[in-house]
Amino acid sequence: MTVLSPPEIDEITRLLLRAVDFPQLRRFVKLATDEDLEIFLPENLALRDSIYKLIAKFEKYQITDQFLDVIYREKQFQFELRAFIAARYPGIAANEQFMRRSYLVQERGQDTARPMPGLERVVKGGNPFFDLRVWLDKMSALERQVCRIEVQGQALGTGFLVGSNAVLTNWHVVEEARKLGIDRDLGCRFDFRRLTNGRVDGGSFVAVSAVVDERPCSQAELGDDPDLPPPSAAELDYALLGLSVPQAERGYVSLATEAPIAPNGSLVIVQHPDGQEMRFAIDTQAVEGFYHEGRRLRYTTNTDPGSSGSPCFTMQLDIVALHHLGDPRRGPAKYNQGIPVSLIRQAIAQRPAAAALLGP
Repeated sequence: MTVLSPPEIDEITRLLLRAVDFPQLRRFVKLATDEDLEIFLPENLALRDSIYKLIAKFEKYQITDQFLDVIYREKQFQFELRAFIAARYPGIAANEQFMRRSYLVQERGQDTARPMPGLERVVKGGNPFFDLRVWLDKMSALERQVCRIEVQGQALGTGFLVGSNAVLTNWHVVEEARKLGIDRDLGCRFDFRRLTNGRVDGGSFVAVSAVVDERPCSQAELGDDPDLPPPSAAELDYALLGLSVPQAERGYVSLATEAPIAPNGSLVIVQHPDGQEMRFAIDTQAVEGFYHEGRRLRYTTNTDPGSSGSPCFTMQLDIVALHHLGDPRRGPAKYNQGIPVSLIRQAIAQRPAAAALLGP
């Protein structure tokens, strides 16, 4: 049984204070104990005092681990908080199941034993709504994981971290640098964004050490009719870039699973259009469907040159595809197109050196 020391209680209080507000704290207590927050605490406490006293009381009841188990799973993008929990409670990070325990609370002066609820009650199958705070946390994390691909200060496209030392972008983005003969100067610019005061944060440049893996697009996709002939199974238009300096503190987008998507589904693309500061393009009825035996996904979410290599997400910000081209025909564009990430993951897995760079 893990027992937190007073300095550790102070530290987890500090981390939770940065990660939750009162509505979230109430929800997490309910998920962990099936009780209202007020069962454990007096009313009208400040948030910091509430968190501190709550952890102290959970320590007394020996249920801190089950509370932090909920926090660990709900706060997927609070990396410092999750690192603390994983260090003190390895079983939580390993996804071990805790034995359900009883705890005592006082009601009207009487001690009452309460069984711990099963966490399977958290499941929200088919629920079309999502937690705004979770969504904002994910968006904030993505802001640090998406980068501009550039060479000698010239913007070429967009990319995103798929491991602490690996960025995914399009093959044709890297190929453009090769044609210029300057691909050795290829790099990724993180945190290039416009601030709330209107100023632009120039971000930080990280050099690319190597193109670890790549697959070309089809020749047709470089021309005026990307459908003739259709792309083969090996033509996936991706490049996996190894970085000269790992970016572990940023987290990464996992390619392990691809979110289900259906016609008229929503799509969010995080991108550097025209090499500009990071933008989020959102279309609530975007998806046209899969083409070419499932090798391409088409949608109507807006992009511009420079958006090649951008990650495409559902409205819940789960990864779906790697954006790679727009309708090349003259006149109004009819669609944009991406590569399903499941196909990219399968291709990378065939090359052990490249697969080792991906996050789990």
